[in-house]
Amino acid sequence: DRAWLHERIALRFDQMLAAGFLDEVVTLRARGDLYPDLPSMRCVGYRQAWEALDGSLPMEELRDRGIFATRQLAKRQVTWLRSMPQRNIVASEAPDALQQVLALVAQST
Repeated sequence: DRAWLHERIALRFDQMLAAGFLDEVVTLRARGDLYPDLPSMRCVGYRQAWEALDGSLPMEELRDRGIFATRQLAKRQVTWLRSMPQRNIVASEAPDALQQVLALVAQST
């Protein structure tokens, strides 16, 4: 469910920000050996935080841009997963999701 996924992405990004994500990026930048073109700093969230700290992205847009970039990544991941005919789908919001996954693992061994 795309609406559920978008809600979870926003919630997760808000949790990251509340847990000090921006402070983490400030600390990483202060090391001096990292720069924005490194693959690790081009990851979703880190790129937007780096741009906000540089001033090339207004700080008030960090949250929305980070969520948007995460949604784009999730869309690419879903498209890739759909190409796998052997996949098993478990709704992660289902109350018995863990039991479903464990049952699938047990079947495959």
